[in-house]
Amino acid sequence: MKLVPIVCATAALALSVGLSAAQQGPDEPAAEEQGAESDGLLEEAEDDQRAVRQPSYVKLQTATLRALDKITGRSTDFEIKVGEPVIYGSLKIDLSVCYQTPPEEPPESVAFLKIETTQAIRMRSMAVPRLASEVEGVDDSEIDAEAIAQNDEAEPRGDDEQEAADEELLFSGWMFASSPGLSALEHPVYDVWVIRCTDRSPVSPSGPGNPAE
Repeated sequence: MKLVPIVCATAALALSVGLSAAQQGPDEPAAEEQGAESDGLLEEAEDDQRAVRQPSYVKLQTATLRALDKITGRSTDFEIKVGEPVIYGSLKIDLSVCYQTPPEEPPESVAFLKIETTQAIRMRSMAVPRLASEVEGVDDSEIDAEAIAQNDEAEPRGDDEQEAADEELLFSGWMFASSPGLSALEHPVYDVWVIRCTDRSPVSPSGPGNPAE
């Protein structure tokens, strides 16, 4: 008769130990698995967000630029095509490629421009943008004497300085229509901005890559 309490106590102790092990053991690896799964889902969500923010671009052949002469206060909008440099004042502007976002995305135009000084000092007076191929034989009658004087006053140079400036590269890089101050030409007389890209004609693939890459 005395064995009954001992058996009951032993059974109760075994049941208590089993319940404790059941509560502690399996939960720890389950928590680790849930944490790893949450980290994976978070990384996937971040990748999706980056994909959404990454705009797609259409490569175009023509860009509309705006140039400002700070001396006269005159601004001029003009078109420039890939492979056809334009002379404006003392600047020679060359377009490598222009990218435009499609209509279903937020508007953005991005152009890769190379801007340098012109070799002829008298071309600094040209207030109307012209193709570089057309200005080699420009007649003196087309030169604005007042503009020459203003530019000379703003940019006085000796012969040695002028020779060095003839080959000076002023800017080479991307310009963004939505953020003109992000990457801008630094010049005492002229400012240049990208307005938009136009013309869906194909361009040479040898230019700079997509600005989103």
